[in-house]
Amino acid sequence: MTRSLRRTLAVRFAATMAVGLIAASAAVFWGAARVLEQQLDQGLSAASFIALDRLVNLPACCEREPPLAAEPVGYARLVNRYLALRDPDGHLLHAMPHFAADLPFDTAAFRSARSGKRTFVTGTWRGGSVRSLYRPVERAGVTGEGVLQVSASLEPIRLVQRQLVLALAFVVLLGTGATLIGAWQLSGSAVRPVVEITDQAMRIQAGTLDQRIAAHATDDEYRGLVTVLNGMLQRLDRAFRNQRRLTADVSHELRSPLTALQGEIEVALRAERSPREYQRVLRSALEEIERLSAMSEDLLLITRAEARLLEPNRTPTDVGDLVRRSIESLRGRIEEKRLTVDVAFDGRIWPVPLDPGLVARLVGHLVENAIKFAPVEGRVRIATQAFEGGIRFAVEDSGSGFPPADLAHVFEPFYRADQARSRGTGTGLGLALVAAIARLHGGAARAANLPGGGARVEVDFPTPHPTSPHPTFPQPH
Repeated sequence: MTRSLRRTLAVRFAATMAVGLIAASAAVFWGAARVLEQQLDQGLSAASFIALDRLVNLPACCEREPPLAAEPVGYARLVNRYLALRDPDGHLLHAMPHFAADLPFDTAAFRSARSGKRTFVTGTWRGGSVRSLYRPVERAGVTGEGVLQVSASLEPIRLVQRQLVLALAFVVLLGTGATLIGAWQLSGSAVRPVVEITDQAMRIQAGTLDQRIAAHATDDEYRGLVTVLNGMLQRLDRAFRNQRRLTADVSHELRSPLTALQGEIEVALRAERSPREYQRVLRSALEEIERLSAMSEDLLLITRAEARLLEPNRTPTDVGDLVRRSIESLRGRIEEKRLTVDVAFDGRIWPVPLDPGLVARLVGHLVENAIKFAPVEGRVRIATQAFEGGIRFAVEDSGSGFPPADLAHVFEPFYRADQARSRGTGTGLGLALVAAIARLHGGAARAANLPGGGARVEVDFPTPHPTSPHPTFPQPH
């Protein structure tokens, strides 16, 4: 189930604002209730002072009822003060207005007032809540003559609280609605660039991978996203180009041996041949078939390695032993070209966990390439080195080296730098295979030209065993 980012942002902003407004409203309501209660208590205290002056000191003045006493509802709305004077035993001496005689009597508060303390209590009277102040009556500085109870209905405060709740609820709803509308507009502005970038990305197809996304490429907030997408498009474009080039190269490389094979067989079938001639044709055909098989095998390994479908079978491997075997297998070609082969092994390297079969193919390709491109009576240098975190295998030859412009492409399949380094009948997959095997082991392959002439190819193999740094690889004299 998909969700709209714009709707999600707007709802979350509005919900956050609603929670904040509700919390603020609750704080306002609680504070207002406390203030109203304090004001009521102050009013009761003030009324008690006036009542003491009227009821105690000048009792004769208070024989008459207030004009509103005959209307309890109006009296409660306009005056809302009820007085009850009690003797030390709690008996009612005087009430104003007259219906205040049935005010609720709190025994604990009365005793507290008898002891000289003013006490506030809340009770129920005539179906509503009432707040009462009990205070001692003092006459001529003597406390204990009686207790004055001053009460007030809490209904006016409850009415104010209900009105405040309605006002706060309106504020919460209005604030939440306004936040929702504003957040919807704001999230729309924030999401709109993503929509525009998406629209441009969707218009890019397999045949238009050279196009780039330009929408909001200069905005700080979206520059990183656009850069990542354009980088991905660049990699895809390069991958598609490489795939098309690889397909064309494979077709070309397969056509040559197949054409040669077909031509030799057709020539052999045109007339009767001697057994020796048939043998020559069959041997030539076998060579082409072996070349096709080697090419297919190398290409399959490279493809499986790039697709992460191949895992190296790691066992303790002595790279130096693989080098010696490779040199021995190529001894005839070395002697034929009268090459000088220098080998330098780092004695501190022990067998490391590598795939011996794959590394043997890597070593064989590099040594064979060095022998092939070294001039007659030239020099080939092979070395292993320890470095922090792994070992390095390097091969150098004293040939013509790589053209500088081609160094970035020498590990691409079927790439041959120039005619000087393209002699022979190789498949064009040797260095690509080397790079693929290096990546399978978590390493990397590099190619460079030597200052004095010649080429150098080195491969790093990471290893979990600690190896101490080794002096730099000796350069040719």
